[in-house]
Amino acid sequence: MERSKDKFTIGRDRGCDIAIADETVSTWHAELSFLGDGKLLLTDCKSRNGTYRVLTDGSEVPLRQELVSPLDRIRFGNVSIGMRELLESLRMKYPQLGQPVGNAAAPRPPPAAGHRELERCECGRVKVVGSPCPGCGA
Repeated sequence: MERSKDKFTIGRDRGCDIAIADETVSTWHAELSFLGDGKLLLTDCKSRNGTYRVLTDGSEVPLRQELVSPLDRIRFGNVSIGMRELLESLRMKYPQLGQPVGNAAAPRPPPAAGHRELERCECGRVKVVGSPCPGCGA
């Protein structure tokens, strides 16, 4: 089956592209969009229990509609999962995601940073702590 869309659903409904069998996850909880240049946009679909980005210190930030990275950890209701695992699930279900989808390229994880600590810049890109952001230069 040829997949031409660049937006994928996440929720408890079996018809979602990524189904999460947990009562705290809404039927149609969120959408993941593949944008140009490998960017990922995650949108909460007015879910009952919310969508949150889990920060490295364990605190959480509500997520309504934001750029996310394969390095992020996201909580849907009470279920916490890494973006990398979500992307891998989509690639297993839709193998053509390894190829360009529509006008968007499949996201690629940032290059390995060895043992350097990474952080998220205000523009949404991931950068090495103490180094300028490759996206905005900050």
